[in-house]
Amino acid sequence: MPSKLFRALTLASIGLAGPSLAAPWIKPDDLSARLQVEYLASQGLIRSPITQWPLMWGSILPDLRLAQNRKLSPQQQRTVDSLLAQFEQDSAPTQVTLSAGTADQEVTAFGGFGDSNNAPQFASVSAGFVGRRWAGELQVSYDVPDYTWEHRKLDGSYLAGAFGNWGLTIGAIDRWWGPGWQSSPILSNNARPVPALSIARNKALPFENFFLSWLGPWQLQAFIGELESNRAVPNAKLLGMRFSVKPAYWLELGATRTAQWGGDGRPQDFSSFADLVVGKDNRGDSGITLENEPGNQLAGLDFKISVAVPWGSQGAYGQFIGQDESGYAPSRYIYTAGLDGSIVARQHTLQWFFERSDTRASALSNNPRLNYSYEHAVYESGYRYKGRTIGASIDSDSTINTLGLTLLLPNRDLAKMTLSNLTLNPDGGKRTGFRGEGAVAEVSYTANVLNGQIEVGYRYVDDDIRVAGLGNDGVNTLFIETVWRW
Repeated sequence: MPSKLFRALTLASIGLAGPSLAAPWIKPDDLSARLQVEYLASQGLIRSPITQWPLMWGSILPDLRLAQNRKLSPQQQRTVDSLLAQFEQDSAPTQVTLSAGTADQEVTAFGGFGDSNNAPQFASVSAGFVGRRWAGELQVSYDVPDYTWEHRKLDGSYLAGAFGNWGLTIGAIDRWWGPGWQSSPILSNNARPVPALSIARNKALPFENFFLSWLGPWQLQAFIGELESNRAVPNAKLLGMRFSVKPAYWLELGATRTAQWGGDGRPQDFSSFADLVVGKDNRGDSGITLENEPGNQLAGLDFKISVAVPWGSQGAYGQFIGQDESGYAPSRYIYTAGLDGSIVARQHTLQWFFERSDTRASALSNNPRLNYSYEHAVYESGYRYKGRTIGASIDSDSTINTLGLTLLLPNRDLAKMTLSNLTLNPDGGKRTGFRGEGAVAEVSYTANVLNGQIEVGYRYVDDDIRVAGLGNDGVNTLFIETVWRW
C-alpha cells in the first residue's frame, strides 16, 4: 500500500459520518475484553471463532444478544453485560482519544497479547467516527526522544466500510492471529502494524451447504500490505490469510498463511503471484531459480480447546507454522503450545496460562535447524518489519516458557503478572539483536479512572540476556501508560 494513498484515504475518513450502528472490532491490545470473550466461549455462549484479532463485533454480537434471553449464572450475566456496555461505548458516533506513556527503557521487546509496540516515551492523539456503513480513525503518535519528522507515525489509523457481510479496511492496524497468549509464531503485534488493504467477514455465519454446515461458524480475514523501503528488497509486499471454523462450542480450528512477495527488483506480475499461491516457489523445482523465485511463505494450522468446569474454564491450544514446503504441505515447523483456564470467585476472574514457544526450524524433531526460521535468501531482511519480527517476539532460533496470571476485577481493573524463561539465539548467527539465557518478569496494574485508564508496572530482564539497546547489565524498568477517551 503506497504510503501517500494510505495517508490520503485515512485523512478522507474524517469527513465521513452517519447514524451510529457498530464499531468494527475489538482491538488486539484489549486484554480485559479477550478475557471476557474467552470465558463466554468456554461456557458455550459465544459460538463464533475468537482466535483472530481484531475480533469483529459483528461476529460475537448475535451470541451476546441471544445470551440475554437465556438463564445465566451471575458471572455469565455480568460478563455479557460488560461486553455489551463496551460495544455501546465503542459505537459512539465520534470519539477522541489521548494517550501517553514513559518507561526507563524499552519494555516491549518480549511482549505478548495486549502489550503495545510503542516507544519507551510516546504521546498520541486520535479522532474516530462510527457510521451506518463507514468507520474510521486517524491516530497520530510521536516518539518523544526522537527527531520530529522521523518518528511521527500514523499507526492505528484506518478507514473501514461494510459491504453486505464483508468489511473492507485500509490502514495500519495491529493483528494477532492464533490462540497464544504470549506468542503467535506467524502474526502478532510485536512489530509495528504494516499499512495494508484487508477484508474480513463481519458475521461468522455457518455454511448453508449441507456438506459444509458441520464446520459451524467460520471466519475469514485476508490482507495485502507493503513493507518499508529501507530493507534488502525495498517495498516488498506482505500477504496474509486466515480461515477459522468452530465445529463445536469447545473446539476451534484455524489455518493461516502469510507471504513476502515482489518488491523492487523482484518479479511481481500475475504469473509470479500464481506461482506463489500454488506453492511453486522452491528453487530447483519446475524451473524456479533465485532470479524468479516468487516469495517467502509461512503457513500452518492451530487448534483451541476450551470447556466449562465448576470453577470456571479449562483449555489447551497449539499453533504449528511451517517455515518451508514439502509435498505441497508446510514443513520445518516452529510452534506455540499451552494450557490455559480461568478461576471465577466472588465476581473476580483469575485467568492463567502456561505456554511454550520454539522458533527453531524443525522444532518438533530431535535435530532443530538454526539460522533458518524467519530468514530467506532473497528477502534478506527476514520476516520482519522495521527491525522487529512479524511473528513471535523472541524472533528466530529461540525458546520461551511463560507462566501468566491476570486478575480481572468487577470494575474491569486488571492485575497482571508474567514470568518467562528464555533461551535466545544460542549460536549468535542471526541478526535479531537477541542473545543469552535467563528470566524476564513483569507485574502491572491497570485502573479504570473516569473516562480513561492508567497502567503502572515493573519489568525485570536477567543480566545474562542481551538485547540491542538495553545494555549488558540487565534491566529494571518502571513504566506508566495512560489513555483518556471522550
